Amino acid sequence: MFFYYTQFSIHAFDEEFVLNYSRTKLWGEERYLINTSKCRIRNIDPFNEEVKKYYHRENYVPCSNKELLSYVEITDSLTTLHINQSLVTAYSVLKISCCYSSINRIVQKNRSDDGISVSECVPFEGSVEITDNVVLVLCKNSLGSEIYKNVHAVVTPRDLPPRKKQLPQTSNFTGVVLVGIDSISKLNLVRTMPKTYTFLEGHDFLNLRGYTKIDDNTFPNLMAILTGKRWEEVYKHCAPDKNTMNNCDIIWDKFNDLGFITAYVEDMTEIGTFNYNNRLGFGAPPTDFYFRHYMIASERLPSIRRSHTCSGPENTGERIMNLAKDFLTIKHYPKFGLFWMNSFSHDNINLPSSMDEKIVSFLKDIYDRLDNTILVFFSDHGFRFGDIRNTHTGWLEERLPFIYLHFPPTFKQQYSKEYLNFLINTKRLTTPFDLHMTLQDVLLLANQSYKVRPSQACPKCHSLFQEIQESRTCEDAAIDQHWCVCKGHAYINPLTPIVQKAADFMVGKINAIVRSGDGGNLCAHYYLKKVTSSGLSDEYQNEANQSVSFLLIMIETRPPAKFEATIEIGAKGNKPDFRLLGDISRTNRYGDNSKCIKNWLQKYCYCDGLFTSIKSAICHFLNCI
Repeated sequence: MFFYYTQFSIHAFDEEFVLNYSRTKLWGEERYLINTSKCRIRNIDPFNEEVKKYYHRENYVPCSNKELLSYVEITDSLTTLHINQSLVTAYSVLKISCCYSSINRIVQKNRSDDGISVSECVPFEGSVEITDNVVLVLCKNSLGSEIYKNVHAVVTPRDLPPRKKQLPQTSNFTGVVLVGIDSISKLNLVRTMPKTYTFLEGHDFLNLRGYTKIDDNTFPNLMAILTGKRWEEVYKHCAPDKNTMNNCDIIWDKFNDLGFITAYVEDMTEIGTFNYNNRLGFGAPPTDFYFRHYMIASERLPSIRRSHTCSGPENTGERIMNLAKDFLTIKHYPKFGLFWMNSFSHDNINLPSSMDEKIVSFLKDIYDRLDNTILVFFSDHGFRFGDIRNTHTGWLEERLPFIYLHFPPTFKQQYSKEYLNFLINTKRLTTPFDLHMTLQDVLLLANQSYKVRPSQACPKCHSLFQEIQESRTCEDAAIDQHWCVCKGHAYINPLTPIVQKAADFMVGKINAIVRSGDGGNLCAHYYLKKVTSSGLSDEYQNEANQSVSFLLIMIETRPPAKFEATIEIGAKGNKPDFRLLGDISRTNRYGDNSKCIKNWLQKYCYCDGLFTSIKSAICHFLNCI
């Protein structure tokens, strides 16, 4: 079944109409997102009664009550930093003086991602030619009071090193740009960003309806795309907690080797994908355009709003989008870029609604620049914490991030078979590993000498330019049962003895994980408080050809934490036999409760204070409320 959409101006309608349009177009037409012989994924109404109470709209709040006083102008031959003279009186009735400084990374062993240097501030009047990629602008009035401070980044090909290889002139498209937003599910895209969703559906963006995450959080799901490996394999290969990640075999290196220019930038640097949980990030810049030092400098600026969404006088997410726009403006070079935003989506399930119009504006701005670029607009997973996560809808959408791809007309014409296969695959079960293989196929199409390597984590995965088998299972796609949403489950009373035994098994597994990890001695011992939710699947044959079922179970513990697991239930003699299927999810925010740990164990740990374990044990035996 194909969908047809009427193109119209979003601004001609009020928001209520757009919301209703979004609901009708996606959620009213089909019962399943995908419906294959081995996988059915329910097509749930994003505004259903179960979750409607958790949604409210957030308003966009500017990060400054004035327009920006400074701006950068780039031409083919030079870059100029300007003071907007028409705005000076809005900042000060007194005479002002301005200066600029160069911002650079501090090169030091294993910590080059964390430090920045600020050069001496050079005075200028009106405008000045600059050669730096990142500059800090400071303006004061005649009394010496600071009236303005901002940081600018420059994306220009002038300082690029010579390409290692030149693509043949016959290449009709020049690369791939990935633009990502953290923690947004397919459902929450419709719920919080209806205008963005409507634009995507009406402008030839293709929705991978069965795209499923393969692990818990950002790092493993992005590394699956960038390396084709699971996070454990990445750690074994390059030990990012002991070494910088320049030798982690990330796919932008392969693009660079074939002559593409490359870019990577991410906001909220304290939780950066390659730096969080004691990872060391990059020693040397991993891409041609790498703006972590720009984001660090901008996040240190004074702001009228104490929020991740603001970095000085500019919106943090808009800084990322502006860099993406500038990167796409560069001509005559094939491109690979990753632009990642956390600031307006990581901590608040509703906050993306404040950025809906900004995202639409960004997509409109770059739409005409996509003639030679494949755009991947996507997320890593749905929202992982909070009350909505304890609902069935929350369970489903946490596993189903949104993802849309847009292909240039030249690609559709030159590679019509590949494009047709991709269309078929929009209704098949797909994963980040498939996207990794697709990126390798882009390299192959650009240069036939490129050797495609299978995904280490998913040998059966292949490019989305090849038709995916209709009978594909989660096992085929390297999706653990804990993340798989192909098999349904039905409610079972949490007080049922088999559920209680499974919950005890689960708590034992959590404690074993904690004890096995580096720093686990700093964490408290968990006791079961109660089972909050449980669901049982139909019986099926596992990989050992045994008749089993799985139990999806959510629990609360002492000390207070919430966990979710998928547990296989088989039989060993006359007794039930339990097996943990994949990971265990932490569904409440752990925050400072886990601050004693700085590695992967953090999500399981509850730091053991003086009386934590004793109190938990006493409460367990006395059945405290």
